[in-house]
Amino acid sequence: MLFRLSSLRAFPKYKHPQNAAFKGVFTQLKYKAGIKSNYSYFYGNNSRRLYTSYVYFDGKSTGPRFPFNAWYSSRYFTIGAAVLLFIGFTHIEKAPVTKRKRLMLCPQWLENKVGQMSYKSIMAEYGNYVLPDNSLTSIKVKNVMKRLIYAAQHYHDPETGEEQNLFEDMHTRSIPVTDWKIHVIDDVAMRRETPNAFVIGDGKVFVFRSILPLCANDDGLATVLSHELGHQLAHHIGEKITKSPFYITLNLISYSMFGSNNLGSLIVSLGLERPSSREMETEADYIGLMVMSSACFNPQKAPGFWSRMIDFEKQNGGSVPEFISTHPSSTRRIRNLTSWMPKAEQQNEMAGCGNLFQRFNTMSFF
Repeated sequence: MLFRLSSLRAFPKYKHPQNAAFKGVFTQLKYKAGIKSNYSYFYGNNSRRLYTSYVYFDGKSTGPRFPFNAWYSSRYFTIGAAVLLFIGFTHIEKAPVTKRKRLMLCPQWLENKVGQMSYKSIMAEYGNYVLPDNSLTSIKVKNVMKRLIYAAQHYHDPETGEEQNLFEDMHTRSIPVTDWKIHVIDDVAMRRETPNAFVIGDGKVFVFRSILPLCANDDGLATVLSHELGHQLAHHIGEKITKSPFYITLNLISYSMFGSNNLGSLIVSLGLERPSSREMETEADYIGLMVMSSACFNPQKAPGFWSRMIDFEKQNGGSVPEFISTHPSSTRRIRNLTSWMPKAEQQNEMAGCGNLFQRFNTMSFF
C-alpha cells in the first residue's frame, strides 16, 4: 500500500500554558539577577524553528516533537549519506563469468528462504504431476543437468585460463552441488501446457514436459537449463531483492509528485525494472552458453532453440514488444548468441571437448 506524502507547513509559535508560566518566572529571575540577554545557545536569537508539531481543531498544539536546525539537518544528512556510501562500496560484487559489477545487499539466507518458499508453492500446485525419477524423460533431464553442474564446478576462465568453481564466487555465496532435486512436470497430462523450466533455491530444478519438443534434443535442453542455471550462479534473485526497496522508494516519490500511483509505477517499471530484468536475462543467456559449451554441448545449436520459440510464439498470438517485456525478444537472443559464438567455441576447446558433443547428443525427445 502506498501512502501519499503530505506537504509540510509552518505552524505559528504557540505557547503552552505550562511552558509560558515557566518562562515568565525564568524571565523575572534573569531580570533580578541583571541578566539582560535572552540569547539561546542552542538556536540563537534569530534561528527559525524547523520542527513539526500537531495542531488540534481548537488551535492548541502538542508542541515541538523533533527540534532541529539547518546545521543539525545537514550533519544528519552527511552522516546518513556517508553510511549509505560505505555500505554500497563494501557490497559491490562481480557476477560470475561476465564480471559485471552490481550492488548486492541481500543476504544468502534470504535468498535461500525465498527459494524454499517457492519450492513449497510449486510442489503444492504441481506435485501430483511430477514424473517418476526412473522415467526415461526424468533420467534424460538429470543427465543433462549433471553435465552442466560438473562444467560449472570446473569452469575455465577464457581470459586467464584458470579453473573456477562458479558455485563459489568471491567466497561470499555458494550453492551446494549435492542433493540436487530435478523434477519433470507433466503439464501435458494436466492439459495446461506451459513450456517452461527454471532452477530455484539451493538446487531445485523444474522442467515442464511441454518444453521438450521445443528443445528437440540434448543441446536444446542444455540451452534452456544452462540459462536457468546462469540465473542461480549470478544470484539474480538476490539482486532483484536488493533493488526492490529502491523501486518502492521511487514509486513513493513519484506518487507524491504526480498524485497518481499508476503514472509513477509505469515510469519506474518501464524505465528501470524491466530494463534491469532484460539485462539479467541476457546475462543468464551468456553464462548459460559458456557453461553448456564447457559441458561439451554444441553451442551452435543454441540459436536453433530460439528459432523454434519464435515459431511457437507466432502460433500463439505473437510476443509483446520488447520494451514492455521482462525478457529480451527471441530475435535479439539469436543475435546475441550468434555474436558470442567465437567465445563459446573457445570454451569448447579449453574444456577439451573436440567432437565429444557429437557422441553425447544421441537421443531426441521425439
